Amino acid sequence: MDKTEIQKAIGDIFNPGKLVDLTAPIQVVQNKWGLINALGIFSEEMKSQKIVQINRTQEDVALLEDRNWNERKPTQKGVERDFALVKVPHFPIQDMVTPTDVDGNVDVDALFQGQISVPLTVQKVVADKIVRMRQKAAITLEFARAQLLRNGTVYAPNSTVSQNFYTEFGLTRQTINLDLASVTDNPLSQFEDAYGTVQDNLLSGDIVTDMIALCSPEFFNALVSNVFVVESFMGWQQPQGMDILNQRLGTRAPLDRRYRVFDYAGVTFIEVRGGVGGVDYIETGKAYMFPRGTDSFRTFFAPAEKFSSVNKPAEQVYLFSTMGEKDDKIELEMETNFVNALVRPQVVVTLDMEGE
Repeated sequence: MDKTEIQKAIGDIFNPGKLVDLTAPIQVVQNKWGLINALGIFSEEMKSQKIVQINRTQEDVALLEDRNWNERKPTQKGVERDFALVKVPHFPIQDMVTPTDVDGNVDVDALFQGQISVPLTVQKVVADKIVRMRQKAAITLEFARAQLLRNGTVYAPNSTVSQNFYTEFGLTRQTINLDLASVTDNPLSQFEDAYGTVQDNLLSGDIVTDMIALCSPEFFNALVSNVFVVESFMGWQQPQGMDILNQRLGTRAPLDRRYRVFDYAGVTFIEVRGGVGGVDYIETGKAYMFPRGTDSFRTFFAPAEKFSSVNKPAEQVYLFSTMGEKDDKIELEMETNFVNALVRPQVVVTLDMEGE
């Protein structure tokens, strides 16, 4: 409700002989998709510095060979070690509350609840601004993690940090092209190839809890309507097969009912909708497959740019409020300092339904 509408509502309330009913306020805000954060695939580490060194050890795997009893024993090869230095980007935001924001203003939320003359308070204005700032931090983290999955790069739109983990480790993203609209090519073998690529490249000894593919809406729709996929489930003994197809808008912990989930070829395909600033979380026609339950994805947080935080373990988000010396403003500062790292870039496979 804008200012004019609020004035109209107040006018109706004070108009003699007129009655109006008030409802709870309806807020129209951007959808806050938090699927990647909710999946819990990123481990979070609170660091005390603004540069993180990622160490990597590669061991040579070789079979033992038999030798004569009196022959010299072969020596074991040493391990190879390298590392990557990752700089943590700085994401600050500030706001301010002035007396003008409060003076003579009605608390609109109270107005909608039928309380006519409740003045707006400083505390409420401050709290509302802090909530919006905190939401921006959460959305930024979600978007940055999606970007890392898409291409292995660190989110830093102003190029204060420029890093690609595929370049860092001398690797290339594996891409598998699919024609999900084909009525002659069964995509099952291609999904199995992608699954095998992840299996072969994990090289960590981790126990994988499940295989996930985050899909654009176009990819997800093409998958669940693919003739071979539908046929495979139709072959199930009724009514199980039809029930699986009809109930593909299902729930899967820890996700809610906004997210469509479909299991096929040993992979859990999850539809990812939305984006920020005109950039989709997952590009049209693509999906990204990776294992869950490994240490492949990490988020490093760095301390705030404050003396009180120097050389101390970081927090996810810092909030500071300062009253102006002249009692004429309250300055609000928030910062979150993080870098997402793909320490095993080889475990993510791109599925492209529009590739050639």
